[in-house]
Amino acid sequence: MKKHLKQLCIAAAALTMAASCSKSGEDLTKNRAVLAGTALAAPTQTLTLDWDKTYQRIEGFGTFGGRITPFFESANRDTIMERLFGNSGLQLNIIRGKVLHTYPFDAQTGTVTIKPANVDITVDPASATYKALNDDQKEQLGQLWILKKVQERYKVPITIASCWTPPLYMKTSPRVDAKWFNGLNFNCCSSNFANYLAGFAKAYKDQGVNFYAISPTNEPENIISDWDASYWDSGHLGEFINNNLRPALNSKGLNTTKIIASENAAWGTANSFLSGINSSNTDIFAGHGYLEIADRIVSGSNPTYNQRPAPWSFSTAGKSVWMTEISDDNGVYNNTMTEGIAFATSMHKFMAECNVNAFIYWLGMLAIRNNEALICTAADGTLEYPKTYDVMGQYTRYVRPGYVRIDVAGNSSNVMLSAYKDPQTSNFSIVATNTTADTTVCHLQLKGFKAATLNSYLTATGASRWQQGIPQSANADGSIDVKVPPKSVITFTGTKQAQ
Repeated sequence: MKKHLKQLCIAAAALTMAASCSKSGEDLTKNRAVLAGTALAAPTQTLTLDWDKTYQRIEGFGTFGGRITPFFESANRDTIMERLFGNSGLQLNIIRGKVLHTYPFDAQTGTVTIKPANVDITVDPASATYKALNDDQKEQLGQLWILKKVQERYKVPITIASCWTPPLYMKTSPRVDAKWFNGLNFNCCSSNFANYLAGFAKAYKDQGVNFYAISPTNEPENIISDWDASYWDSGHLGEFINNNLRPALNSKGLNTTKIIASENAAWGTANSFLSGINSSNTDIFAGHGYLEIADRIVSGSNPTYNQRPAPWSFSTAGKSVWMTEISDDNGVYNNTMTEGIAFATSMHKFMAECNVNAFIYWLGMLAIRNNEALICTAADGTLEYPKTYDVMGQYTRYVRPGYVRIDVAGNSSNVMLSAYKDPQTSNFSIVATNTTADTTVCHLQLKGFKAATLNSYLTATGASRWQQGIPQSANADGSIDVKVPPKSVITFTGTKQAQ
């Protein structure tokens, strides 16, 4: 969607006005009102932030560890890791791995071998030793390197893993896909598969990587795709978790390792699936953030951001709710704010309407240009950061683990705000998304707290990454007026004043 700019000549004094009731454009490189054209009268959107009306506690933000082998082999892998987990980047605190179905497994001892023998994870990807490995071994080695280095370098506290499919010999048909309801063979292999998952987690623990949680499924309803998958129904999954997986984890001394279910591709599908599961030993309820099946049929679209996820209708009994995968796989790469706003709309609704405790993007990196990943690679090998990367950072950098979402009343479908407070420090963050082509002035009424100033960090066309603006002071009555530029995501941060 193109942005329509209008030529506007205004006096320099007008640039320094603290608050305005008119819509103007935005000089996105300076975060100031200098849009071209004729000034138009603009209603101010009034919103009330209630410090004492709270919702979910934020557990964090994360990503899958890239396409494992390209990530490991990338000449830019250290930079990629810093941009995802380091202070200069997204500062993610969750990494999602994969329980590969290719590991050697000793069913008698329950031992899973997670890396090739006699090859260290520090092996040079250009070496003959590495090149002699087969594709499965490269993937096994690469994932161990990624998860260990993220832990060692960045102390990322939450590592999880999802299983796309059991080892093929444990399935009703020894194929990698789930077509024709191909899944775990419960007549022979429930205990073996549970021991395989527990053995995987134990082998990683022995390498210094403690899994916070394990998911035995990934999109269990997917019976049409060619990639690795396994069909489950909710009844059998609940039985497997309660009767097999929890005891297997405990037997390996992994009593604190949590269990995730069920990671369906669409949020609404997860609602239906989880409504029928015996969840007594499920610790985290999870779904993915792609289009609902009905929407995909109507639009004919590939998986892309769900723009209207609905809160789940079943009782989560106070357990955590995670969105564990989202991206845009429509086949058309778009690194602009058009894509960024589509993602921001979805992320806002998952955070502010579906009350998710954790939000995880699909791929951290790709060796091509594709909106499945936060970081892409151009043909010349240089890294690219689409606006989805910058939008993700509006939450991950300023809404930290331990923050609690507070109520925001007065949102519209065009300008959406969510707010979060740190109960320990009284710091707070407000993330605003403007989907329109005009600047909106938001009049923020603070209920139960006051703040002297707000700092701002902008993501928009032409803006530098998380561009810091001029601090905005509170009005005499304690309210604060802030400008949300067109087609932008902007975060405002402040500290509650002592009473």
